[in-house]
Amino acid sequence: MNKDYPNYDPKIRDQFIHSFQDRGMMKWGGFYLSDHTRVIEKSSKQRAEKERRFLRERMDFKTISQRLFDAFSNHKEVQIQLAEESEEHGIYATILGFVEGYDETGILVADKVVSVNDIWNCQLIEN
Repeated sequence: MNKDYPNYDPKIRDQFIHSFQDRGMMKWGGFYLSDHTRVIEKSSKQRAEKERRFLRERMDFKTISQRLFDAFSNHKEVQIQLAEESEEHGIYATILGFVEGYDETGILVADKVVSVNDIWNCQLIEN
């Protein structure tokens, strides 16, 4: 009992504290907009994909050039892994597509210009 709160009972307070279960973040879920949840899901998927990436075996320049020439000549699809890495993206995602052309700056694969010197690994995709 307390003179300021005559009906105060510490046993009831203790019982409430032990039996009350806060739903935590679940109660805030209703305040998220659909745009927010989409962004959260997308970033989770990107993070998981980034963690699954790994560098394949490094190929020499001659082998890469031969595979790219073969893909261009026979209109085969290639999968290219770049040697670059960043803190934000980790190992970059592979580039998948047909070799559409080339010039002095590099090759054109899937609407991206890639320097042959930046290629770490190149695989032909057999259909």
